[in-house]
Amino acid sequence: MSSKKTSSLSDEVFKGTKWYVAMRWSIRFLGIISSAFLARLLMPEDFGLVAIVLVIFGLVSLLFDFGVNWALIQNNKATDDHFHTAWTIRLLQSLVVAALLAAFAPLIAQAYGDIRLELICQLLAVGTLIRGFENIGTVKLQKDMKFSKDFTYNVAPKIISTFVTIGLAFYYKSYMALVVGTVLGTAIQVLASYMVINFRPKFSFAEIKDIWGFSQWILIRNIAEYISTQGDLIILAVLATPTKIGYYKWGAELSFMAVTEIQQPFSRALVPGLVKIKHDHERLIAGYLKALSMMALVAVPIALGFGAVAQELVPLFLGGGDKWLPVVPLIEALVFFAMCTSLYGISGSLLTITGNVKYTAYIYWVQALATIVTIYPAYSLMGLEGLAYSRVLIGIIMFFVVSRLVVSRCQVGFSQILKVIWRPVVVGIFMYIILINLPNVWELSDVFFLAFKIIFGGIFYVTITIFLWFLLGKPDAAEKEILAKLIKR
Repeated sequence: MSSKKTSSLSDEVFKGTKWYVAMRWSIRFLGIISSAFLARLLMPEDFGLVAIVLVIFGLVSLLFDFGVNWALIQNNKATDDHFHTAWTIRLLQSLVVAALLAAFAPLIAQAYGDIRLELICQLLAVGTLIRGFENIGTVKLQKDMKFSKDFTYNVAPKIISTFVTIGLAFYYKSYMALVVGTVLGTAIQVLASYMVINFRPKFSFAEIKDIWGFSQWILIRNIAEYISTQGDLIILAVLATPTKIGYYKWGAELSFMAVTEIQQPFSRALVPGLVKIKHDHERLIAGYLKALSMMALVAVPIALGFGAVAQELVPLFLGGGDKWLPVVPLIEALVFFAMCTSLYGISGSLLTITGNVKYTAYIYWVQALATIVTIYPAYSLMGLEGLAYSRVLIGIIMFFVVSRLVVSRCQVGFSQILKVIWRPVVVGIFMYIILINLPNVWELSDVFFLAFKIIFGGIFYVTITIFLWFLLGKPDAAEKEILAKLIKR
């Protein structure tokens, strides 16, 4: 294996990751500003109402989602006809989903006993129809690693839609701000898609066979993935009140917020790079292990650290008083689920890249079934917290299931996987235990305690991780890569 080639790929992925981290955190910063306003202006019930419809909307959308973006990205020989065909499929999907959502809006409202859901469904149907016209050419920005243009395309519309939604919240002071803001944000994104790239899609079925051959397994996988990640909300929509759904939605969203903003940009930059070397097995596996090591080193402390400061952060972020306090224990548990998903997410991408996409579908169906089976008894026994703990158990099980598939399908040793992740995981868990127990031995105001926890946790994690790395003879892992870049700078 050429170290020069490996270094070149690593630099390219690192460059892309920096752009995508900047993009995701810019979007997340705008989301934080928006959420801080919305959480103070609206009630948990408002978020719960919208969450119910979004769960139904997401499930219906996935029934017609053929994963055309993945089909284009993994195909090194994709032509304009492939892009035209993909755009046509996506447009037809949006038309069908919008029609179904509008047609069944009265029945959905009747089923949940809340007439407000009918209007929410109808407005989201309009947004879905608009979304179908988005320019498929924007996939070329990711595929061709045009990171700066992709940054502009994703961030600029979000800036506009954020301020629009905040303005609507002041005007409506109800769930309507969330719904109308979502629709207008979609329209802004579609307009931006035609401004950022010159490609103009047209109606075509020229490459339907080629795209469908890959996308059928993406469709099956996506349905299972949605059930496995949103199954808790689907069942909660039947069992719980909109207020409790609002609490759980915030708990799940906040627990995944920090780690998602690392995982998604990293994967977005990594996948096109790995696709280019997928026929060189040695380089591919080396790149995968290096990526997994990097993800563990960064995502684990961020996920667990976020849970450890939830007690101080939630009142500051969502507003004082006891309005949002039920969210705290949910975050403290769900961050472990977030940590597990960050560890096996890259493995799922490797399976897809190596042509084992049907096995990723099997993985998500296993997770979906486990979710459906465990949620009701967990909620019945322990309420929302029981639901959170059941997700953590599922996350741990899925890490071993996905790793086992990677070992068997991609010729990677399980010991190789454990070797690059055990140090961050062990140190991260010790950091979490120490931080979450600090209030029992020391009292400070929330603001000062939050700052102290962040600083102390960061110093503890970095120091112990580096110490273990040196103690074990400086193995070829993410620590080596990061230190080399720091020394070079």
